Amino acid sequence: MQTDNTLILTQADARPHTHKRQRACVSDVGNHKEQCSSLSSGTKTQKPKKGAPPSNTAPTNCKKQDKPIIQLLRSGVDSLYLSYAGVLFSEQDAALSALKKAAKSTNEIDHATATYRHGKNLFRVMDKGAGRFAYILADPAYYIKLSSPTARSIPLAYVQVKSDFLAKYGVKASSEELTEVIDSFGSMESSPTVSRADLFVDFTCDYSFEQLIRSSWLCRARQYSNYWVGPTFTGFSFGLGGDMSARLYNKTEEIKKSGKDYLKYLWRDAGWDASTDVWRLEFQFKRKVLGEHQVRTVDDLLDRLGPLWVYASTQWLKLTIPSLTDDTKSRWPLHPVWSELTQVDWGECSEAASVPIRDNTIPSDRYLFERGLASLTSFMARENISDINTAAPEFIRQARAHHASREEFTCLSLDLYAKERAALKARKFNLPFANFEEGGKKLANKARADAYQKAKDGE
Repeated sequence: MQTDNTLILTQADARPHTHKRQRACVSDVGNHKEQCSSLSSGTKTQKPKKGAPPSNTAPTNCKKQDKPIIQLLRSGVDSLYLSYAGVLFSEQDAALSALKKAAKSTNEIDHATATYRHGKNLFRVMDKGAGRFAYILADPAYYIKLSSPTARSIPLAYVQVKSDFLAKYGVKASSEELTEVIDSFGSMESSPTVSRADLFVDFTCDYSFEQLIRSSWLCRARQYSNYWVGPTFTGFSFGLGGDMSARLYNKTEEIKKSGKDYLKYLWRDAGWDASTDVWRLEFQFKRKVLGEHQVRTVDDLLDRLGPLWVYASTQWLKLTIPSLTDDTKSRWPLHPVWSELTQVDWGECSEAASVPIRDNTIPSDRYLFERGLASLTSFMARENISDINTAAPEFIRQARAHHASREEFTCLSLDLYAKERAALKARKFNLPFANFEEGGKKLANKARADAYQKAKDGE
């Protein structure tokens, strides 16, 4: 079954764990590929001139390889969701309520003050909650849901640690910083619980996954899909929506949409040739499955990365070579590519990426100084001005005249209009701008003071 022209295999990216990297000369496995492909497609192969006779446990000429079939580039935790039991402080409830109200204001410029500073983190306070969580705060590192003090049946906080931040700082450092942030909002009852973790491996290989047939996959979940973008095959998914799921997809194709080009530098650092497609195998573990594997805390997760991967790739999902003579699928041999993927070494964690990772919320120079010149170049074309040094001041002059003609209705001159737009963009990018952050701080402090006075007066 094919899903037409849709690529939904998008995942946030993570920081790598170090492992024994296997460098493959994939050009030397052509004979292996041909015979394994014919086996997986259900056709008979001729007996080789040398080697062991064909059997139900190993494909002809695939049992032993002189060189690895895949080249491992990265492995790690791609997505991490943590839950914090506890209660929100009443004064923080008042402050967040005031900032949330500012984010809802009909006066758009008030939105720029709806920010909350904690150390180096500048969060946007959203105008809405999510489900039973009253508040949402977001920055490039975290997406935080906080409950009100009266919502005792749900956690104090439920947080997504974003993949870019994991890639830059690692699981341990990210979770420790996050815990400091949550501690400032409420009284925590215990260390955070891991609610979800996605483990991944990025690799290259000289094998066309498009040719795999459905019966090659043995999975405990019933859901199975394959995906295409036009004529390009992009991958598989298994068990989506369940307590555990998996994806095998073309990561180089996916980042054309996600824009996470920093991955290319990480791959090159690991020996990627910058032209071969990189594939990602990813397993998603939710709380129920994590609990079955004795994973509750971040330390538990880091200690059990290897066992989780082995379970996922050898028991929950397997890529096999179907046998023509044995109906017992559990005896079918692993596909050689899959066999190497099961043996990834999840050794010590690397707590930082080897190359800088740009915050994807901030526009790049290329975006600003190429696409961002669209209005000016359109103006040059309309006015028949070929010199940009002449066009730029004339553009500003006419823009000022335009806004002056509308100021009676908008109450905004060009200068005020530009400042307002910039302030809202700064909030979107989680950047300080002018005195708007200070305005948000004053708003929050006043709300805290009012709440304290009400509590003191017994209201």
